[in-house]
This record gives sequence, C-alpha cells and structure tokens, in this order.
Amino acid sequence: MKSLKIFCNFLVLITICFPSISFALETDCVVLVYHRFSDGEPKSTSTSPQIFKEHLAYLKENEYTVLPLKTVINKLQSKEKLPLNCVSLTADDGFLSIYKEAFPLLTEYQFPMSVFVSTHAIDKNYESMMTWSQLRDMAPLVDVYNHTVNHPHLVNLLPENLENEIHFAQDRISKELGVKDKYLAYPYGEYDDETYSFLESNGYIGFGQQSGVASQESDFLNIPRYSMSGPYAKMESFILKVKTVDMPLKNIKPKSMIISGDFKPRLDLVFSRPLTQYERNNFACYVSGKNKAKLEWSGLQSLVISVEDPLGVGRSRYNCTMPFKENGRYYWFSKLWLRL
Repeated sequence: MKSLKIFCNFLVLITICFPSISFALETDCVVLVYHRFSDGEPKSTSTSPQIFKEHLAYLKENEYTVLPLKTVINKLQSKEKLPLNCVSLTADDGFLSIYKEAFPLLTEYQFPMSVFVSTHAIDKNYESMMTWSQLRDMAPLVDVYNHTVNHPHLVNLLPENLENEIHFAQDRISKELGVKDKYLAYPYGEYDDETYSFLESNGYIGFGQQSGVASQESDFLNIPRYSMSGPYAKMESFILKVKTVDMPLKNIKPKSMIISGDFKPRLDLVFSRPLTQYERNNFACYVSGKNKAKLEWSGLQSLVISVEDPLGVGRSRYNCTMPFKENGRYYWFSKLWLRL
C-alpha cells in the first residue's frame, strides 16, 4: 500500500514538472484529406496513386491505427481514449479516381476512408465523378458524407440557398446510401458566421481544410484536416504531419475566418497550460506566402499573433508549430482567413 502511494505521488510530480508528458496523444487523431488520385493535372489537388500507396504502406509498417472518421468523432465527443498513433483518411468531391485508383489500395491494406461528395455531379453522371452504384460498391470500407449539392463558396449565400445546398445533399445521400450522420466538409474549407450557425443549429459536424490535429478540444464545427494533395503529398511532408500533436489551446479568438478593415487580422491564443520557456522560445508562426508572423506574448500562457502587411484576396493561413517532447514531432495549429 505504501509503495502504491509513493508511485501515485511520483506520477503527480511527473505531470506537474513535465506537462507535455500528459496523455494528450490518447485524445488526438490526425485527419488527412485527399481529392484526386492521379499523376495528371491539376497538380494542386492531385495525389499520385503511387505516392498514396506509399502513404498507406508507411501507416501499416509503422503501426498506425487507421480509423473510420465516424469512430474518431464519436470517441472524441464522448471523451474516450484513442490509439496513440491514430489517423483517419478522407477525400473530398467524389472524383472517379477514388473508385479506380484509391479504393483498390484501401482494399489491399484494409484501411477505411470517408468520402465527402457533391450530389449534383453524381446525379448528372459527370464522367469524372463516381456514380451512386460505385459509392455503394465501396461499402463498408468507405463511408460517404455531405459536400453540398453544387460545391459552391458558402460565404454570403442567401439563407434559402445555403439551406438547399446542405439539406438537399443530405437527403440525396440518405436516400441513395442510407447515411444518417450529419457530417459536412466545407467546399474550399470556407464558411461564414451564417454557415457556421446553420450547421450548429441543425446538428452537423463540420470539417475544414486548415491543417492541425483533431482532438477532444477541437471545434466540432470546424475539424482540421491536413491536405495531402500536390506538394503536401510528398513523403517528407506526410510523415511530418501524421506525427503531429494537437496544440494545447483552450481559447482561440476569433472563430470567424472572414477578415475586413485593414486586412491584418489579430489572432488571440490562450494555452491550456503554461508553456515551458523552451516551448515559448521555439513557438513559431508563419503566414502563407509571407514571412514569420508577429508574436506578442503575455507570460507563458497567452499571445497575440498578427501580420505586418495586409493579407491578399482569397484564403490565407497562420501556421503555428511548437516542439513536442519527442524529437521530430511538433504541436501544430493553423488558422484559415478569407479576404473577399
């Protein structure tokens, strides 16, 4: 009994002195997003089938647990533990190459994937897209979820158009495939306050296209996913991303991605624990297409991130990293901005 008490006291001491040794990895899962599986154009949204096979081989050889997206979300919401090396595969749009190129590899490795489809292209039998029959053929290894009807930019849509884009797609997927889960991937990763509120009031889970790790502390209306298309699909980038850990944050402001005014958005972060001096000194944020962001610290637990020059029209990101306790691994957080 005495030895048990000593051991418990030791665990408490370790947790206090080394907060990064906590059980954070049991509450994290890296979610990846692909689009086309092709060696052709457009390069920016394509992943070579050979590279995809190398991704799957790496996950198997290094004993990663590849879970269906639904399993990951359910465990995160219910605060259940996840495997230490957890990954979930997703693909957006519903291109035919998912069926012809990716699905045979998923079958070979017996890894699940979730596909977000835009229903209009399927209903119109576009030759570059999958059919409802092909989507059914991939069950149960591949789940199918909502990517709207027409894949529009959802920002500034009229309320009735927004509702139609989301509800009509959900109805078609439910009718064709029996899907009841309300999972929606934002086209282009974009949303405004009205879209965000619509998903919240209608019981949806939202998935973005900003990089980062899904965790119990994630915003379930904007789950991060790492892009695995174009240059991001290279093995060096892939290995770095699947080893990342959720940044220990408890408060992020603003939630909105829409920027205006001087187009120099301010991002306020509050960490869930005081950082070590080493972590603070090695915390870095980069602005897409620009240099490092400006960091203004308040002690070891909060900071303001800003940029010297206005962000350009379209999407921009603040990408932030911090060393994890294991060499070669990083905490990761990304904020997506949209200038109209």
